[in-house]
Amino acid sequence: MISLLTLLSFFWLADPAPIKGVPPPPGGVFETEITRVVSDHAKVEMQGILAELERMSQPAETKAEIKRRLAGLRVAVYTTPKSWDETVAFYEGPAMQVVFLKGQRDILADLRDYARAAGLSVDPAVEKAWTGKSGLTARWTKDDETLQIVVEDHLIDPRDGKVTPKTVVLVTKLGS
Repeated sequence: MISLLTLLSFFWLADPAPIKGVPPPPGGVFETEITRVVSDHAKVEMQGILAELERMSQPAETKAEIKRRLAGLRVAVYTTPKSWDETVAFYEGPAMQVVFLKGQRDILADLRDYARAAGLSVDPAVEKAWTGKSGLTARWTKDDETLQIVVEDHLIDPRDGKVTPKTVVLVTKLGS
């Protein structure tokens, strides 16, 4: 029998790809390298979750279901020249017919989180430039929590921590 970690290793060796059933945003570009970096970060987080799961006193069936969902984790990142509003309207329209939870995000707090996860330092000038500034975010999660779409109006590049006013779409799918 192949272990879960072996299965996960096969997945993480696969090339990043769009997620079936979720169309790219209008004018969108699939960001292969950013998707790879985000996937690598997710892999590290997932290993921690799996280790914690083993220590928890959950029923075997619950642990098996969580492992099954995590084994099928897929991530896709797109950028688009369209505005945040246009991109959200696209997914809320005929493309997906979903309703997003919309709000503000603290760009500097998000940048710090990305930098910490990636082992990057945040330039003091960048900290100063983004202090107190917020951006727009929209999040939709499928009822069974196996699919999530997040649309944000600023790209925080996980490779170098640069912040760019650009619409970004992050799609996350769990399970097979």
